[in-house]
Amino acid sequence: MNLAQNLSRFALSFALLAPFMTGCIADGDSDFDAAGLSEDSLAEAEQALGPQPPPPPPPPPPATCQEIRTRTPNAGDGHYLLHVDHDVAKGWTAYCYNMASSPAEYLTLQNTSASANFSQYTVGGAVSGTNVRTSYTKIRIDPETLLVDIGDQTFSTSSGQLTHGGGPVTSMPYGVGMSCDASPSGIGNIDLTGTPFAVAADAFQVGGAGSSGSAVYSSDNRVVNLSGGGFCGWICSNPATFNPFNDAGDFQLALEFVPPS
Repeated sequence: MNLAQNLSRFALSFALLAPFMTGCIADGDSDFDAAGLSEDSLAEAEQALGPQPPPPPPPPPPATCQEIRTRTPNAGDGHYLLHVDHDVAKGWTAYCYNMASSPAEYLTLQNTSASANFSQYTVGGAVSGTNVRTSYTKIRIDPETLLVDIGDQTFSTSSGQLTHGGGPVTSMPYGVGMSCDASPSGIGNIDLTGTPFAVAADAFQVGGAGSSGSAVYSSDNRVVNLSGGGFCGWICSNPATFNPFNDAGDFQLALEFVPPS
């Protein structure tokens, strides 16, 4: 505010308070107020003050866990409402993990039964041991691209162990089925029921030697049943990772925002 506006504001304020300070206004002096300012002067002062600027607009809704942490530095790990592309119509509940240092977004899976959200390497043929199965309760998701990091096993449990190429296999990436018995006996399941996400169409391919398999989608694309194998072979999200076992893989499984109907 410049000097003229400051002086005008002071004059106007003084004029409004003057009747309470003096208790009266001189008779016959109707063109002036108690401060000795004419009505024209008061009008000029009010005009100089002008309308007050509107308050700044509120920030857009957060799209990432880092934005949550920036706005609330002491926010801890937990579930928070995020919005894809900051769009108020695209809200989803994320589990924000590692908020004290490097916030990361996870999608909490609603169906965690034994037959849902798992990947399996089935033994037989060229491999020995026991079936390796990894089950997931949360999956790592990039809130900007909506790609799932299939190799992130932070919220998973695994059972079984087998030997592949002389090395141990103890866990499987998300959305993978694999075997080495010349058949698609490797199995897996993705189940996004109860979330506002669906699996993108044609998101999988088979790979390996003599590979075969399939990805069977539900009508709403939220559930995908996988089978894959070969000698050795697998089914995996595009681009199919070579030998997708243990923590192999990256942000590659494509999801789409589809609110439940």
